[in-house]
Formats: sequence, structure tokens, C-alpha cells
Amino acid sequence: MKSYWIKIEHFILQHTVWIFLSLFLLVSYLMQMGVLKNSWILFLQTFLKLSALFLPILGFAFFRSWLHQRLKRKLLVVFWSICFIFYPIALYLFGASSDLGLWIVPVEYFTQGEGKVLTCKTIGMNILATLIVITFTLEIALLLNKRFVERVEKNRFFQRYGLHRIILFSCGLAAVLLAGIGVIEIYEQKQAQQFFGLLSYFLSFAVQFFIIILIYYGYFWFNQNLLIPRILKKKGILFYGFAFIASILLFYPFFIWCIRVLPIVEALELEAFMGDQVFGKDHGSIPILIALLSVPVIVSTQWFKQDSQIAQLEKEKADTELRLLRQQINPHFYFNTLNNLYALSLTKDERTPEVIMQLSELMRYVIYKGKEATVLLKEEIRYIEDYVCLRQIRLHKQLDYRFEQAVENAQAKIQPLLFINLIENAFKHGIEPAEQDCFLHIHLKHNGKQLIFSCSNSFEENVRSEEGTGLNNLGRRLELLFPNRHSLETKVEQQTYTATIKISYR
Repeated sequence: MKSYWIKIEHFILQHTVWIFLSLFLLVSYLMQMGVLKNSWILFLQTFLKLSALFLPILGFAFFRSWLHQRLKRKLLVVFWSICFIFYPIALYLFGASSDLGLWIVPVEYFTQGEGKVLTCKTIGMNILATLIVITFTLEIALLLNKRFVERVEKNRFFQRYGLHRIILFSCGLAAVLLAGIGVIEIYEQKQAQQFFGLLSYFLSFAVQFFIIILIYYGYFWFNQNLLIPRILKKKGILFYGFAFIASILLFYPFFIWCIRVLPIVEALELEAFMGDQVFGKDHGSIPILIALLSVPVIVSTQWFKQDSQIAQLEKEKADTELRLLRQQINPHFYFNTLNNLYALSLTKDERTPEVIMQLSELMRYVIYKGKEATVLLKEEIRYIEDYVCLRQIRLHKQLDYRFEQAVENAQAKIQPLLFINLIENAFKHGIEPAEQDCFLHIHLKHNGKQLIFSCSNSFEENVRSEEGTGLNNLGRRLELLFPNRHSLETKVEQQTYTATIKISYR
């Protein structure tokens, strides 16, 4: 059951087609209200018709990721323009010259009224035109949202500037805007004003408006830094409600008095702050509104901050664990390679210097490349071939060795030392203990979307072997590197032990 929820979550996060389908569901629902019949059949018919009319848009939204990977940028822009610009225009022109409006809104939809045919056709074309505009606007909003999320993740916008700085900057912009409106009003009242006179009004108004906005911003600051963390979290909603009401009754009359002292109130006749009322003409409703609107903003901001901190801690923990798992590969490697060198030294083999050089290259790869996040696929392949070549030196039996490769791009990046555990196990538990001829068949497939590595070796049932920590470490590494996007399977069949790794990059 959990896997289905993971798939649903992956679909929602990776696709946008469901957003457009939700839009069509909403329009179909709205069409059932008011002038149209309320019927399940008509509701589903409307939804299916709208989905069929905008099928190219739905298709592009569904295959968006695939198109981004397969098509070049210029061709992608052309294809996007056809789906979101030219096709909707052609669809509307075709509808205007045909009875498409009646197909969208049939006459049977109406329960009463005269001139049904003309009315249905008009409503249908209006719905079509509205949907064309909304779908295009929605697509632009999705593109902008993607860019915004990428920039926030890359630059850590909110972490860098903080919520309070962003709000203060927005308050400054609002003060400048209101000051500009106030200067226009002054100019209309007095008609003739010199430039420097208007400039002085503008600067004065901007400062005073900023002071007024800061007073109301004080309630947001008080709510975020004192009431919510100190009272709401520790004492609950009842204490929080009374504390906020008390803050309004104690401080808001003083704030209103401070605002009334400002010359801008009389100059622009700001009625909200004029008069003798203790709480002003808004009767304290603005601070209450600020509280109602700021609570979800503050809570969501704190949640995102905590979630970001937790994610960072989990990432640091995963990175530390990955480093430890990679380091555990080294002792196995050193032990096996030193055994190879020892066997050669006993026989005084002429290949000893060459093998020592080859061993040093392998150890250099493990020590230096093993620390990197990714390596070239061709480097990992070369490492595997050199490793198998060295392990064969100790064998005194015939080894049927095959390494089949189906690699589209040898320059692709992969994580280092992912496959060596399987090959080590093949030699340790299957090939070296064997009394007869043995085999080692390796298959590697990489097409950019999926990686499949399979290692099959001869396995004698009378030889007892236990899975060591290497295979467990490999499984843990795969979980950390490719959560929910990998599989590690082992099986024994007809004296053949096969281990297979599958990794999905989509």
C-alpha cells in the first residue's frame, strides 16, 4: 500500500497534467450550477468533452519531462507554441465557424428558457474562450513557479534575507506607492506646484506612510516573536486569544494617537484616523485582521524552516553514512590485493612489477575516486576490468569470463564503487572455492534512464558461504543514493548465483 502512495506522490510532483484536469473538473462543476442541469452524466460528459478539446495541452503536460530530455531547446519551444498558442487559436476559430459551442453545451442542458440554441452556442463559445485564456495563463504560471522554486532552492532566498526583511522591504514599497498617490491628490487640489515642492511632499508622505505601516507591522512582529512561540505553543489557543485581545486594548489606542499626530492625516484627510474615537474608526479591526492573516503565514514559515533544518540534518547524516560505507570497501580491497601480490612474490613471477603498478592504479582509484560523488562510467568499467584481471592471477582453474556492455554514453556520471562488492562476492564465494572450471558473466546496460548491472557466477552447493557485510553495505548505499528508485536482487538457480542491481534515473 505504501508503494502506491509513493507512486501517487511521485506523479503529483513530477507531472502537471493533473492540474489541467483539475481545472476542467472545476469548470464542469461550475457548469452544473445555475442555468444548467445538475446531473452526474452531464458532469462527466462535460469533463470528457473539455479534456478531448484540450488533448494536445494535456499530452504536452503529461510528457513534459520526457520532451525536455529528448528534444532540443528550439524544437521544444516550437512544440510548446503549437500546443499552447497555435492550437488554441485554431480551436477557437474553428468553433466560431461551426457548432462547437452547441457540442460543448447541448440544448438538453437547459431546463427552461427560450432561444435555447443561440444561448447554448454563445455559452459554449464563451466557456471555450475562457478556458483558452485560463490554460495559457496557468501554463505561464507553472513555468514561472518552476523558475521561482529553482531560484529559491539555489539561492535560499528566504534564508538569505529572512521573512522580516522581505516584509519590511514590501512595507517600504507600499509606503512609496501610497506617497505617490498622495502627491497626485495634492497636485489635483492645488493644481500649480513646483517640482521641488511635489518632491518634498512625496518624501514627507513616504516617511509618514512608512511609520503608519510600521505600527501595524508591530502587531505582526509581536504575534510572531512573542504570542505564537511563547503563548500559543505552550498554553494553547485560549491563552493566545486573550493575550492578543489584551495587546490591542493596551497598545492600539496609543498607536492611534501617534498616527493622528502625523501631518499626513490632515493633509490627505485620512478618515480612518480622524475623530476622537479611542480605537479609531476601524474599532481595532485591522490588528485583528492582521492576527488572522498572519497566523497561517507564521506557522507555515516556521514549519518550512524546521523542515529545511531537518532535511539538512538528514542530508548530513546520509553523507556521513555514505562516507563510512565507502571506507568499509577499502579494507576488503586491501586484503584481496595484498593476497594477490603475496601469491606472485612466492612464485617469483616476472609479472610482479607490472602487477604492483596495476595494483597501485586500482588503489589510487579506490582512495581518490572513491571519495568523489560521481565518476565517469568508462572509469568504473576500466576499474572492474582491471580488478577481474588481477583476481584471475590467483586462479589455477579455467575461468569463463565475459563482460557484456550496452552503454549509450560512456561519459555518463555514476556513483563510484557500486558494483565491486558483487564481483568480490563472486570470486570469494563462488569462483575461488570451486573445484571445477567456473564462470563469471557480467552484464552492464546504461541508457540514461536506467542502469542495470548483473553479475552471474558458478556456485557449488557443497561450498558453504555466508553473505558478508559487503552486500548489506551495498544495499544501504543504494537506499541512501536512490530511495525508491532502485532494486537489489539475488538468486541461486542451477548452481548459478546471480546478483542484479537496477537503478532508475527518472
